[in-house]
Amino acid sequence: MPDTHLCLVNSLRAWGGAELWFLDTAVGLRERGHRVSLVAQPDSALRRRALAAGVPVRAIPIRCDAAPWTLARLGAHFRRAGVTAVVANLTKDLKAAAVAGRLAGVRTILASRESDFPLKNKPYYRWYFTRLASGLLVNSEATRQTVLQSAPWLAAERVHLLYKGIDLEKFRPREQEQEQEQDQEQEQNGRDPGPVVGFAGQLIPRKGLATLMDAWTTLTRERPTARLRLAGAGPLRPDLERWRAQLPQPHKVELPGQVEDMPRFLRGCRLLVMPSLSEGFGLAAAEALACGVPVVATRASSLPEIVLHRRTGLLVPVDDAPALAAAMRELLDDPTTARALGAAGRAHVARNFSRERTLDRLAALTGLAPSPSTGERPSP
Repeated sequence: MPDTHLCLVNSLRAWGGAELWFLDTAVGLRERGHRVSLVAQPDSALRRRALAAGVPVRAIPIRCDAAPWTLARLGAHFRRAGVTAVVANLTKDLKAAAVAGRLAGVRTILASRESDFPLKNKPYYRWYFTRLASGLLVNSEATRQTVLQSAPWLAAERVHLLYKGIDLEKFRPREQEQEQEQDQEQEQNGRDPGPVVGFAGQLIPRKGLATLMDAWTTLTRERPTARLRLAGAGPLRPDLERWRAQLPQPHKVELPGQVEDMPRFLRGCRLLVMPSLSEGFGLAAAEALACGVPVVATRASSLPEIVLHRRTGLLVPVDDAPALAAAMRELLDDPTTARALGAAGRAHVARNFSRERTLDRLAALTGLAPSPSTGERPSP
């Protein structure tokens, strides 16, 4: 294959869905024989995990927009490493990587839009996104439409839909034997084997946790055997702990923190709840469906592209606690329907959100492979 090198630039320190995707993408493309590396903050979770995974990572602080010292270090790295393509995570990352990349002779520079927020209609945004960047990656059709509506100066053919890919070998349904073993393990450990509602994500306001707390306060009184397991870290954890302490059965709400084995976490759930106010791709929803776990989600951003109402899960209005409680109650009370929705969900993910499909398309867009896979909206 030609001498190509893709560099993924991400300056976030915290660990979230975008960082997970950057690392998984680097690993996946390297497994195919491509040269792929990362640029990350020296003290970031992404850098630590990349090093542990054996992915080359260059520690470069990116704090100020296009600061001269940042441009110099990035440009020197791009030249020495022979970088031919760059994908930048934040707009801040693009501002630095695009200037440094053009000066270093990088052929392809792609911005990445991870959240369903409009682009700012400012002259310097136009310059970065139309003059320096080769194109813009968006992870949902909802985000694509938001970008095009907010930035009419950006040509539609420069905005590329690239769904986050799910590893279907890693995220798969548990077998009946595994289910029985897990229930027995819970009983031996003194844990109530009642049905589990899972949440996986950052503990931040945008994830709709205030709505979930209101909904669960009602639901736990009506369905006292049900448990809520909230995986993730973030600034709302103290609020969640205070709320949990006021419940009639505080032990029914678990806060395990950041979960390393996400497939095992998801397979232990009757359903996953995503009460988000807005989303980028909704990675946890796709991962849950790949595990055969149905999803109760809001009609926010990209979630209706992943969760098909009454086909792979249930959709409710944003910030509607009674509707959220009713949807969770419905699937808790009807495990047969929950299993059927989960099975249909895995088939939906396999058709539209497989890791191989995403890697094919990204390799094509960055010049690592000759031709792209299709990037159309998901099939039903």
